[in-house]
Order: sequence, then structure tokens, then C-alpha cells
Amino acid sequence: MVLRNALLGIFLAMGVSLSMLAFLSWLAHDRIMESNHRTEDVNHTYRVRLKNKDILATMNTIETGERGYLLTVKEKYLQPYGDGRSNLKGILRSMDLLVRDNPRQMQRVKSIKDEISHRLNLIEYNIERARNGYPIDTSKLSEGKMHMDNIRVLCKELDNDERLLLSYRSGLQKNADSSTNFYLFLLSAVSLAFLLVFFRLLYIELRRRIAFQKTLEEKLTDLERANAELEQFAYVASHDLQEPLRKMRAFSERLQMKQGELLNEDGKTNLLKINQSAIRMQQLIDDLLTFSRTANLKERVFEEVNLNTVFREVKEELHETISQKNATIISEVLPTVQGMEFQLFQLFNNLISNAIKYSKPDVPPLIEIDYRKATGSEIPNIGDMQKNNIYHRISFIDNGIGFDPVYAEKIFVIFQRLHNRTEYQGTGIGLALCRRIVTNHNGFIIAEARANQEGSIFHVYLPT
Repeated sequence: MVLRNALLGIFLAMGVSLSMLAFLSWLAHDRIMESNHRTEDVNHTYRVRLKNKDILATMNTIETGERGYLLTVKEKYLQPYGDGRSNLKGILRSMDLLVRDNPRQMQRVKSIKDEISHRLNLIEYNIERARNGYPIDTSKLSEGKMHMDNIRVLCKELDNDERLLLSYRSGLQKNADSSTNFYLFLLSAVSLAFLLVFFRLLYIELRRRIAFQKTLEEKLTDLERANAELEQFAYVASHDLQEPLRKMRAFSERLQMKQGELLNEDGKTNLLKINQSAIRMQQLIDDLLTFSRTANLKERVFEEVNLNTVFREVKEELHETISQKNATIISEVLPTVQGMEFQLFQLFNNLISNAIKYSKPDVPPLIEIDYRKATGSEIPNIGDMQKNNIYHRISFIDNGIGFDPVYAEKIFVIFQRLHNRTEYQGTGIGLALCRRIVTNHNGFIIAEARANQEGSIFHVYLPT
């Protein structure tokens, strides 16, 4: 839960941070686009002013060509005039395009074009008179000067408006550049702050994990120590405890053989109980050693195990018991899993023999083995990270005496029995051993009581 909350906090912080960075990036981009737009506006104003100056310069060139020709009547002086008229057409087209977003300037340019047209007509008139040998019409020169003065006035007015517009647009550009710089600085500062926060969170999480790992290593050390003690206990149980037990059984059997007839009924009963207790003690020690060996496998070598083969071998092992109880065992096709074959054999053997042992009197045991794949979310109390895992679910369904659902966990406790030994034989270690085997295979075993005490179901989940 702590790890989940920590990860949730980190992901939430990342989400908020990325959202803020995205918003600031959008703002910075918007400001940059605005700054570019303002820069383009300023450049546009400069282009209008330059074209305006080009108009005046070109008209001056045209007039220079006119004057040179009128004074000399030589065609070579008309070249500036002709070049100027050709250039003027392109300049005026460019000016039309530049001022099309400004109605006031469009009107002014139209007036300039009208004045230019009148001025060019008068220039052409005097040039034609000079070519034909007529004197210059001074009235037309005066009228031409008037139109040229009008052109200069209109161009000056146009330039004045553009200068005012340039001042306004330059201010907007300056503000846009300042705003852009501010948002870029803010974006950098926030990015740096988020990096520092993330490094801090990662540092805290790393320290927590190091502390957790240290605690885990200490627990593993304790576990290794406990396992060593358990192995020592198993050694004592297999040697030191069994030796006195074998002597007890040997002397009690010798006493029964040599002096059994001399004992009264009470003595015979006591001797029988001694033998029975010794046999039970032997079973308990043997089962405890089996459980110990299962729980303390130092090397778990997994291999492919065909559970259909395991099932057949268990049926052969229990053939006599199955025949005596007239039991029927039905199994679906089972999968091949990664595991230890001898342990899976023990698992099937214990579950099937239990189902036969705890059958109802005078009711032939019926055991069904069902198989399907399942997700981890079906397993109660499983960890969040395992819920999406896929498992082999093998269900052992019987029609026996069943059990009370409140004991669904208790029955897996070692030496735990729900019935008296006089009713059903056993040491109470079989289901504990089953859980240990399933745990060794990174799986789960769940006990389920069927309705109306119609038997029980044991679901075994093994990883795919």
C-alpha cells in the first residue's frame, strides 16, 4: 500500500507538472508567434515607406529624362524616362499589395496614382511636341509641376502615417518581445523547479527503498537462521527422536510377544495404546520431516511437467484405495506447467486421497478435476500487481462430507484437524503440505465449501 501510494503520488506530480509545462509551453509559443507577428508588422511598415520613397525617386528620374530631352532633343536622354516608367509600374503594383490592409492608405495611393498618371501624360505631351519640332508648352510645364508637388505632398502624408504606425507597431513589438522573454524565463524556471521536485521525490523514494531493502536483507538473514534451525530440528527429529521411539516400539512388541498372555485385560489395553501412540508418533515425525523438506528446498529446479501424466501416476498409486471405496475420478485434459514433478505428484495425491477419505458413508466418492485459465483478479486477497497475471486453475470437486466455510483457512494449518482421529485417520498435515507445494510453485490454493454440505472444492492456481 505504501509503495502504491508513493507511485500514485509520483504519477500525480508528473501529471500536474506535465500539464503545467504544456500550458506554459503553449503560452510561450503563443507569445513567440505574437512577437513574430509584431515584427512582421514593423517590417511591413518599413517596406511601405521604402516603396513610397521609390515612387518619388522614380518620378524624379522620369523628370530628369524629360528635362534632358527637352533641352537637347536627343533620344539618349529619354532612356531614364523609359526605364523609370517601366519600374514605376512594378512599384505601384507592390504598393497596392502592401497597403491593401489599410483603407486610408489605399485611398492615398489611389490619389498618388491619379496624380502620377496626369504628370506622365503632360510629360508625354511635351516630349511629342519636341519631337515634332514645336516649342515647349510652358503652361503644361506649370501644370506638371503642380501635379508633381501634389505627388510629393501625398507621399509625405503617406510616409507620416506610416511613421506613426511604425512607432505604434514598434511599441507592440517591444512589449511582445518582453512578454516572450518573460514566458521563456518562466518556462525555464518552472522546468528547473519540477526537475528539482522530481529529484527530491526520487531521492526520498530511493532512500525508502534502500531502507526497505536493508530491512528485507535483515529479514532474509533471520529467515536463513530460522531455516538452519529448522534443518537442525529435522535432523534431531530424524535421528535423536526416532531412535527412542523405535526402542519403545521394539520393547512394547517384545513385551506383548513374551508376556502378553500373562497380562490382564487392563494391561493388554494399556500395552495396545502404547503401541498405537508410538505408531502415531512415528507418522507425525515422518509427516513433519516431509513438510520440512518441502518447505526448505534450497534449489528449486523447475521443468516442464505434464499434469495428465501426474494424474495417471497418482491413480495407479491409489488404485487399491479407489477400488475399495468404489470411487470414480473424472478429469479434463490438464495443462503442462513449470514445476517439480515429485511435489506436484504429492499435491495431486493428497487432494485426491483426502477426497476419498472424507467421503460420505454408503455414497461412492465422485471426484471431478476441472481445468480452465483464470486471471489473478479471481483469487481472493491477491496483490494488485498480480491481478492481471494468467493462471492455470485446476479445481478438485468432490461429493464428500464437506466442511463449514468458516474453516476455509484453518484447514491449511499444519496438524489442524476438523474431525476426531477415531472418525478419520491422519495427522492433519496433508493440506498444509498442499499449500506449501503450491506456494513453492508461486501459486495459490483456495478451499471452497459446496452448498448444503454436498462436498468441497479445492482450486489450485499455478502460473502459466
